Amino acid sequence: MIKFLKEIIFARVNILDKYIINEFWMPFIAGSAIITGIWLSADQLRHVFKLITTSDAPITLAITILGLHMPQILIITIPIGVLWASFLVFSRLNNDSEIIAMRTSGISLIKILRPVILFGLLTSFVSFAISEFIVPITGPIVRKLEVYAVYKNPFPNSKKNFVYLEKSSGKQLKRIFYASYYNADKDLLKKILILDFTRKGLRQIYTAKLGRWRPEKGGWELSNGISHTISNDDFVSRVSSFDVLFIPSTSTPAKLIQELSKPSEMNFARLNRFLKLQKTNTIHTDDYAEAQVTFHSKFARPLACLLIALVGAPLGILPRRSNSSWNYIILAIVIFQFYMSQSVCTSMAEAGKLTPFIAAWVPNIVLLLIAVFIIRQKTRLA
Repeated sequence: MIKFLKEIIFARVNILDKYIINEFWMPFIAGSAIITGIWLSADQLRHVFKLITTSDAPITLAITILGLHMPQILIITIPIGVLWASFLVFSRLNNDSEIIAMRTSGISLIKILRPVILFGLLTSFVSFAISEFIVPITGPIVRKLEVYAVYKNPFPNSKKNFVYLEKSSGKQLKRIFYASYYNADKDLLKKILILDFTRKGLRQIYTAKLGRWRPEKGGWELSNGISHTISNDDFVSRVSSFDVLFIPSTSTPAKLIQELSKPSEMNFARLNRFLKLQKTNTIHTDDYAEAQVTFHSKFARPLACLLIALVGAPLGILPRRSNSSWNYIILAIVIFQFYMSQSVCTSMAEAGKLTPFIAAWVPNIVLLLIAVFIIRQKTRLA
């Protein structure tokens, strides 16, 4: 099997391969553009016009937001363009009897499908490049522009329900910070709960409405809170309220927050660092499950372009005088099940009912089984 794949992928590209690959580009670009336009009109265009009408945002800002949404939409629509292009090209080759000419010349169906594999790999690489290098840049910019359009204020570098662990140089746990809201630009905590383990024989719990980092003092200044002191035998020895309380600290979670954004907007390296911080209990955020699914999808979703091309191409090969309308129905079913299985598996993984690895790869496994079945059927009929 490995030897066969090497022959298919790494063999020298011949005239036939170049001819078929060149046929793909126009229907691929046209199909992707049409689906992307429909997607924009159905989803993003309504949102952008709402910004214009309700927030008096300038039209140039609205168009900019619309354009910056394009990379995220392209990741979704490229597989549809690949399926459409592979089906149309092979339908045309079949109708012009070029497939028959290739077969009578002794070229096997697998070798005829070699350009499809190369085209699928190329579009997979394009999809991965957009996800890895473009979306991490455009995604945060879009969110900042949308917030600015509505509130006329810069987007804050912040996080909700944030847990931060402060450790000593010897990796001993010193404090656990929980904040319902943390703004890294201002080093401001709101609705804080701090567990302090720095005093031997005692544990201290601080709750406060506000906390602000004071670099000149080297610590956190808490405002309007309550202090609980608990001994090791779980006896509450003292409860007191305070207006202002200073807690010496060697670090601020600002650098960690600056590493965070939506998992879908992180590249592979940042996503990997984010998951490591979660696994080592340095931080805890609400989107950990989503980040795990996104991590495995970084390779699974681009690879779907290759598998979906192997479904579309053989579907375009039909016996003469046969009705092709059923194949259009099959195309629609393939697309529907692919996106439906992606949504269902992702939702189940984020709910903890399915492992992220399985959730990311199940839609591709289904596509692979469909492709193998269709290719075997066409090989037997040929």
